[in-house]
Amino acid sequence: MTGDQLTIYHVISSLQLPVMWYDVNRFHIFAFITWQFANFFGSQNIIGIYSNHVPKWKCGNYSQPTKDCNVYISCPKNKLMFVDPAFSSAAMEFDWICGSSSFSQSFFTQIQYFGVLIGTLLFGYLSDRFGRKPVGIFVLSNGICSTFASGLAPNVSVLFALRFCVGLSIGGTIVVLCAWIMEVILPQQRMVLRGFFNWGWSRIGLCYFTREWRFASFTAAISLIPALLLVIFVLPESPIWLHSKGLKARMTQSEIHIAKVAGVPYTPVEHKTLRPKTLKETLKTRGMFKKLRILWSMWFIIAICSTAMDLNSGNLAGDLYLNQLCFGVLLVFSKMLLLLVDTHFSSFKRRTLHQGSLIGTLICITVLTCFMSTGVLMVYLLGTVFIEYTWDACYLCAIELMETSSRASATGSCSLFARIGKILAPILIHANAWWPYSVNTTVLILGATNLLISYFFLPESKGVNLDDVHVDDEANVEVLPAERLILEDSQFD
Repeated sequence: MTGDQLTIYHVISSLQLPVMWYDVNRFHIFAFITWQFANFFGSQNIIGIYSNHVPKWKCGNYSQPTKDCNVYISCPKNKLMFVDPAFSSAAMEFDWICGSSSFSQSFFTQIQYFGVLIGTLLFGYLSDRFGRKPVGIFVLSNGICSTFASGLAPNVSVLFALRFCVGLSIGGTIVVLCAWIMEVILPQQRMVLRGFFNWGWSRIGLCYFTREWRFASFTAAISLIPALLLVIFVLPESPIWLHSKGLKARMTQSEIHIAKVAGVPYTPVEHKTLRPKTLKETLKTRGMFKKLRILWSMWFIIAICSTAMDLNSGNLAGDLYLNQLCFGVLLVFSKMLLLLVDTHFSSFKRRTLHQGSLIGTLICITVLTCFMSTGVLMVYLLGTVFIEYTWDACYLCAIELMETSSRASATGSCSLFARIGKILAPILIHANAWWPYSVNTTVLILGATNLLISYFFLPESKGVNLDDVHVDDEANVEVLPAERLILEDSQFD
């Protein structure tokens, strides 16, 4: 890196223990742990798999187990029995199983996703305006309180209101902590973060050990307290954000704090002078909406596809926990494999990750559609891994293509489109009851569309220095021919 490119990353990279892997030091480890807690909280987005779990039932001791709603509705409540329930769900407690009340199963998930939608926009803007740290503290505090309180909900109306609040905090956590952690680690550690610290770990065990939706809510809330303590006492405000705002004295204090946590001497360096931009100025920057349109379409389509596949996994035959354990374990090891590939193959770019994963997903869904009774779980597992890889590409591209002054807001706008997709996804699960190919067909059509968008328009951004990213300066990313033509044409707009 040349002398005129000295930035905050030089400070962070100087705070390293040479014997550590990927230049990881003690401060980075704390950042990784905080990220993992954020992923754990984000896994509340699929809590509907458990909260809407309904086993077979029977009417009286001598009837056969079934999922026939006519039997459920006609059977006297004192004779209705659930057969070997794997999890005591909210659907079972509040009786939203058959009839008009069954819509509550979808609404439980949708109201939370609507909260996530609002939270990503609101807290993304506040984070860019007031800083990562204060907004991060607020969203985690609110997440702990609302998640715990949802376990105390006396009725459905209160439960839905509290799950909306949980969604608000999830949205804030996704965009604020994501941008924050990415800004305080090294470029080569971004894939380490995605590879070793992911929500596959979170998917494995919480509901298995709690076995009841209220206890699961209490446990999830209490488990977030260490993350809040790390955010308050260990992680400083993002030096990159402070630099973008021209707050050099506070930036230096933040760097000194990082050095102290890392356990190495602080070495001051020269920084480039940046003119702070307002959000309005940033949104008017040449190229902003061209890149955002690409990212918005990517996030929206992947959100519909991945959420539909996740929610549909609760309907797979076999043991509920074993299925989810298989999903979690495979996700964890597949992310580690992704890290090895990204590290040892320099030609493995962000575009390769996104497009290759989409192709893998489309192949798996095609196989499932054509051979629904053959090896369903294994193919479904592979399809989920590939769709998760596309999420890695979406998050990395959003972080690496947007400049610091608007990074959280831009990621929040992407997450907004993702939440719209997630709100629509539960409808596909209901549509599967009328036509069993609804989810698979939708994923195939949208996935193919996303593949074309990525191939023709997505710029490459692997290894970019986040402090050097400027939307009106394409020198920091590899621009594709199609994208270059668009940018050249924009000069004459």
